[in-house]
Amino acid sequence: MRHRAAISLAAAYVLFSLIVVLSWRVDAFKWLIPQTIEGWIYPIYKSHLDPVRLIHFLAIVVLLTRFVPPDGHRPSGFWQKALIRCGENSLSVFCLSVLVSFIGFVLLNRVSDGLPMQAAVSVLGIAFMVAIANLLTWEAKLDRRGPSLL
Repeated sequence: MRHRAAISLAAAYVLFSLIVVLSWRVDAFKWLIPQTIEGWIYPIYKSHLDPVRLIHFLAIVVLLTRFVPPDGHRPSGFWQKALIRCGENSLSVFCLSVLVSFIGFVLLNRVSDGLPMQAAVSVLGIAFMVAIANLLTWEAKLDRRGPSLL
C-alpha cells in the first residue's frame, strides 16, 4: 500500500471524488463529469455500500498509511488531543453533536446560508464538540479518585 503507483491512484481517486462532489454545487465543475460516469455512480445512497463508496474508503486508507507514521508515534498537539478525547467520549459527543447540528441548521435557514455563516457554524460546532469532550474527560477523572476509605 506504500507503493508510489497505489498512492498516486488513491490520490487521483480522492481528487476525482472531490470534483464530483463540487459538481453538485458549483456549475463550473459540471462539465468535468461525463454522462457515462454519471450513469455509473448515480444514484448514491448512504445506506448502501456501492463499489464507488468502498473504493473511496480504501483510497483514503491507502493515503493514511502513507502519511501516518508506522510506529504510531504522533505529535501530541492540541488537535491530536482533541481528536483523542472526542474518540474517548464518542457516544456522548455524537449525541450532543446531533442537537448542535440541528441548531446550526436552524441558524443557517433563519439567519444566513452564505459561506461565511457556514464556516462560522462549522467552526463553532467543532469547538463545541471538543469542549464537551474535554469536559467529559475532566469529569471522568474526578470520578476516578475513588471513595475515601477512612
